Amino acid sequence: MERKSRGLILAVGGVALLILSFFILLSYSGYYLASLALMFVSVVLIGLGTALAKGMDSSIEAPKDECYYCNGTGKIQSGDEIETCPRCGGTGLARPDD
Repeated sequence: MERKSRGLILAVGGVALLILSFFILLSYSGYYLASLALMFVSVVLIGLGTALAKGMDSSIEAPKDECYYCNGTGKIQSGDEIETCPRCGGTGLARPDD
């Protein structure tokens, strides 16, 4: 839950930074490049915060132990026949290179 709340804070902070750099800093001619840099940082913060808040980073950390092609059964449906999975060789386990 801590990661989700942190992600929400990052996303809201990114939106606030984007509004600040777009409406306030961009209006001054001497701060054009600084405003563009802040816009880039704010978009990255919004994306990262949203990914953390939605829990998308948890799927990256946990590798699957079962074959993605046959869902760990070792068998696939080919027309009317049930055949051995060509990806895992019928074991149902994921290969090391997956």
